[in-house]
Amino acid sequence: MKYNFVGYGSLMSHNSLSKTLPDRESIPVIIKGYKRIFNLVEDNKKEDVLNIEKSQENEFNAIMFSINEQELIKIKEREDVYNLEEIDVYDFKTRKKLGKAIISSDTFVGIDKKGLLPDKRYFILCRESAYHVSKEFGKIWDETTFTSKGIKISDWIKKHKEFDSIKNQQITRVF
Repeated sequence: MKYNFVGYGSLMSHNSLSKTLPDRESIPVIIKGYKRIFNLVEDNKKEDVLNIEKSQENEFNAIMFSINEQELIKIKEREDVYNLEEIDVYDFKTRKKLGKAIISSDTFVGIDKKGLLPDKRYFILCRESAYHVSKEFGKIWDETTFTSKGIKISDWIKKHKEFDSIKNQQITRVF
């Protein structure tokens, strides 16, 4: 059986994804009714990684790729702190509904209650991956991703320049 799976953080990185699933093609998509947010504390660290939460007024961009049942097991092992749920996905350009896909989220266990900073290395990996899809995709990532305090990354990054690895890079498409 085949499944569509959505990556919205490190799974958008071709290099990171290929460690779990080699040679994976993906397409850019939109997820409606959710907010992408750095609010998940992983393994008692003092930094946040990405998560999603339901939010009728928000949407975000991501990538979608196909997997089989054995690959789903590998994804579950990799995303072990998350729950998997089925969602609707929409084409990035046309906004037409493409169907259903599986996405990972944590609705309770590791939620940041202190307003920690994003994990810098993880933040840079995710953001660079978004910009490698395309410059437009990256800018939308900045506009649709939030810190645990609810600040858009496009605003937050102006005061946290040490997290901005995109500024002077030549962006090329890798997907």
